[in-house]
Amino acid sequence: MPSKRTARIGALTVAAVCSTVSAVVLTTPAQADTVHIHDVQGTTRTSPLAGTKVTDVPGIVTGVRTYGSSKGFWYQDPTPDADPATSEGVFVFTSSAPKVAVGDSVTVTGTVSEYVPGGVSTGNQSVTEVTKPTVTVVSSGNPVPAATVVDAKSVPGTYAPAGDTAAGGSVNALPLEPAKYALDHYESLEGMNVQVADTRVVTATDPYTELWVTVKPHENATRRGGTVYGSYTSQNTGRIQIQSLGATADFPTANVGDKLTGVTAGPLDYNQFGGYTLVANQLGTLQKGGLERETTRKQARGELAVATYNVENLDPGDATFAAHASAIVNNLNAPDIVSLEEIQDNNGATDDGTVAADQTVNKLIDAIVAAGGPKYDWRSIDPVNDQDGGEPGGNIRQVFLFNPARVS
Repeated sequence: MPSKRTARIGALTVAAVCSTVSAVVLTTPAQADTVHIHDVQGTTRTSPLAGTKVTDVPGIVTGVRTYGSSKGFWYQDPTPDADPATSEGVFVFTSSAPKVAVGDSVTVTGTVSEYVPGGVSTGNQSVTEVTKPTVTVVSSGNPVPAATVVDAKSVPGTYAPAGDTAAGGSVNALPLEPAKYALDHYESLEGMNVQVADTRVVTATDPYTELWVTVKPHENATRRGGTVYGSYTSQNTGRIQIQSLGATADFPTANVGDKLTGVTAGPLDYNQFGGYTLVANQLGTLQKGGLERETTRKQARGELAVATYNVENLDPGDATFAAHASAIVNNLNAPDIVSLEEIQDNNGATDDGTVAADQTVNKLIDAIVAAGGPKYDWRSIDPVNDQDGGEPGGNIRQVFLFNPARVS
């Protein structure tokens, strides 16, 4: 599915593959006479064959990605080994649109590589790939290996193992224990055809055409259908991202508390923005949960109403001013003071030294008035150019709106 975020992920692949291999490969054992996908994947997060050329590795194509810069296909060995730690699927990075179809029986010759989404410095896990491939189609129309079920019973309750202190806390070289740790369980399925069923949406569809579901409906569930995040070391083991290999227009526009009923199936990928991701070639049916935005009550005469509101990198060129104004006026009931987060400068991402944000703020205030709200005044301090994070060139900052009729 074409998406800005997928394209960004893919764009990193070309640049990162070669440098990443040298950073994560420790050993390169001799190949056996016949190499299978589970030999390529190995029993840790990095391949024992990384940096090695493998020849005529067989499997069945389970998914094809023809969009973005990370073009390629997933394929899977229909005759798995008996080791639950070794994945039977892998991604083949072709760089251009692959000339294979789901159900093709193929052999692949290429170099085993470890790609770290976002680069090694991010600390993200690596994805085992076969790069610079030569692909031979042996036959077509073959049954795709059955999808492995991912559900509340199969995913362990403990998220991740403690890192290896001798390796700076890294888990990369630790043997996978898929029955003990959720992160290991997902890694043991990397590149394989997997499925979830009747899952609750816990993060709404985003601008990059992706959403998140949980396979554990009772894990830290909220009253409104979400899942409470504990901490970096206490994450939700059942939460998984859903993307799609289909058309963008066919992807569901889901909200928190909705459900994807029926089966959602496809290869299991990993990316820097969502972690383990089911890239679906079969999507469940969206069942709406009826979630509505909350509305606070109007402040009483003797009360001061204060609210925080994130305008999500707002600049004058955005088309979201009316929506933000409506939320402030109708859902927040026009608080006396509004602390705005992520106000950008007057030309947004254009990185030309501009730091003033008066045009952005005044356009929002005018939209609030048009929505029936008060004529707010405001205060803020301009940041130092390119020093305060956020989108490059945008110079995000906090801005305080206040109603001068009630606040002085």
